[in-house]
Amino acid sequence: MQTSIQVGRIIGIPIRLHFTFLFILFGIIYGFATLPATEYRIPMGLGGIEMDTFFRYFLSSIAAVLFFFTLLLHELSHSYVAMKFGTKIHGITLFFFGGVAMMEDIPKNPDKEWRIAIAGPLMSIALGGLFLLAYFGIKTLNLAVYRPVEILVFTLGFLNVALAFFNLIPAFPMDGGRVFRAFLAKRMPFLKATKRAVLVGKIFAVVMAVGGFIVDPFTFILTGEIITGNIWFPLLATFLYIAATEEENATITFSSLEGIKVKHVMRTERTSVPEDMPIVELVNKMLEEKTAEYAVVSENGELKGFITFDEIKKLSAEQRYRLKVSDVINSFDRMSEVISQEEEAAEALKRMMRNKRKVLAVEDTITGSIVGLITRRDLAMFMEMLKGRG
Repeated sequence: MQTSIQVGRIIGIPIRLHFTFLFILFGIIYGFATLPATEYRIPMGLGGIEMDTFFRYFLSSIAAVLFFFTLLLHELSHSYVAMKFGTKIHGITLFFFGGVAMMEDIPKNPDKEWRIAIAGPLMSIALGGLFLLAYFGIKTLNLAVYRPVEILVFTLGFLNVALAFFNLIPAFPMDGGRVFRAFLAKRMPFLKATKRAVLVGKIFAVVMAVGGFIVDPFTFILTGEIITGNIWFPLLATFLYIAATEEENATITFSSLEGIKVKHVMRTERTSVPEDMPIVELVNKMLEEKTAEYAVVSENGELKGFITFDEIKKLSAEQRYRLKVSDVINSFDRMSEVISQEEEAAEALKRMMRNKRKVLAVEDTITGSIVGLITRRDLAMFMEMLKGRG
């Protein structure tokens, strides 16, 4: 299921909008236009004159769109610094709770990681400062007609400064948590540093969730007024807790594969089927060999693609008797679906995750011929065996 759409590219990086982005966008527009009278909303009127509802929502829409543009600049700052260190950026996605830059790999070098992490908050502080300077400049004019613009730039300034300082809290996986991990990684192994940073992040998420139900921090900071909690903070805390857990698990996974090459994990038997094999015969072969993934080869041994049990499941009983393997296989990209046997096993896993594949063909480094297959299931079983050994 496609959950995001690409809306453009900036410095070569695909920019995508997740479908949840629309929910928060409309929520912010509504909040700017209708929340009780505080400095962070578009005012009901100017100088005692009621402002037109359409105009208020128009200004609120501008504020919301500009805010998300500043979020994009925040993520672009991370991406730009990461690219300077040679890290490939697969895209930036704006979604429910902000944005995320999808990096091919976060450098384990602490000096590189903290520089990448700090770039986003520094951009937010710079943007916030510019908006607040504009706010004070407009405020000195003391003209009611500038009040909507005054409120708009104040809102953007405040939110960007708040975003920067919130991100700098040393709670993983926020930017401050990554800086904290980089600090720890200079003094201990990377995996141990990750676990400690994740623990701090989880504790912060729990405190944030409980505190968010008791009091609305946003209103308290702005007005000093204590009111019943805001549901957005427990939701954000839940998101942070899950994200921290997932990154901890990913770090453990890739750490367990350090020093392991593809040739140590690949399967060299039960690897291929001919492209003209009937599907019904393939099903019997899968049952007999207890294997769910095969490379598909032509009569002269050329690799044509892959066939997995997932494709077979989609076929009706009639189709299984009528079709051949060549009728079912998907398009094949040798660049992304073939890997050298001398590559790191972790690289094979990253490639499968990135391209949403369950199997890769393995080629001999010297001859270029296909010598085996490596699957996500093979990697999972190998890692379980490593755990059992240690």
